[in-house]
Amino acid sequence: MRVSDVATFDFSWVFRAAKAVRSECGEERVKGLIGKKVGMTQVFSDEGNVVPVTVIDVNSCVIVGKRTESKDKYSALALGFGEAKEKSLTKAQIGSFKKAGAPLRRHVKEFRVSAQEAEGATVGEAVSPELFTKGQLVDVTGITKGRGFQGVMRRWNFHGSQTKTHGTHEYFRHAGAIGQRKTPGRVYPNKKMPGHYGVEQVTTQNLTVVDVDAEKGLLLVRGAVPGHRNAIVYVKGSIKKTLRDAHKAAKAAK
Repeated sequence: MRVSDVATFDFSWVFRAAKAVRSECGEERVKGLIGKKVGMTQVFSDEGNVVPVTVIDVNSCVIVGKRTESKDKYSALALGFGEAKEKSLTKAQIGSFKKAGAPLRRHVKEFRVSAQEAEGATVGEAVSPELFTKGQLVDVTGITKGRGFQGVMRRWNFHGSQTKTHGTHEYFRHAGAIGQRKTPGRVYPNKKMPGHYGVEQVTTQNLTVVDVDAEKGLLLVRGAVPGHRNAIVYVKGSIKKTLRDAHKAAKAAK
């Protein structure tokens, strides 16, 4: 497609496909778990290969609230994670937990589900890692490690100075020019420059669930996930996999 064709290109089919996918998959595509990143280790696959995995602890994940169509105009389950004492929570938080009849939890997040699932759930019920199965693809969201103030080479992967001779000195890791002269006479917003690096919400997609230990409340996923050890992470089913399957089902129905 040429650049000149973009203005006349019909994008309406994209929105129609997205609407069809939403109606096909319902709200189940976003249900998930709250967990704690324990750390990384390695396991052996059935073929004898070493597989690097991240261990996620979901032991204290429970349902602390429900959102229904009749009252809230949408369906969702509020999950809580991490036991907490009353002195560590605000009075508003304590009142919310007591009103719902749920145990106190430090971290709370809503996950959209279908109306039938929301009606069938019980507040205070523990959520098992068996929500996911071995071999399933998941998306894991977390807050990345804080790296402090970093330069452009580490923060934005700049190459650095191209010349190491001809009088170049003390300018090997700099950003170079950051603007023009009188016009426009300013530095454009969002210019990649040195600054604070890390502590950002990042989602790693399409990680494979290597193993599920329901007895210990552990979830093992292949590869690394954002965050430091003991960081809070949110695990959901792979949105790309769900959309892909819905597209295939829609094509097969035609």
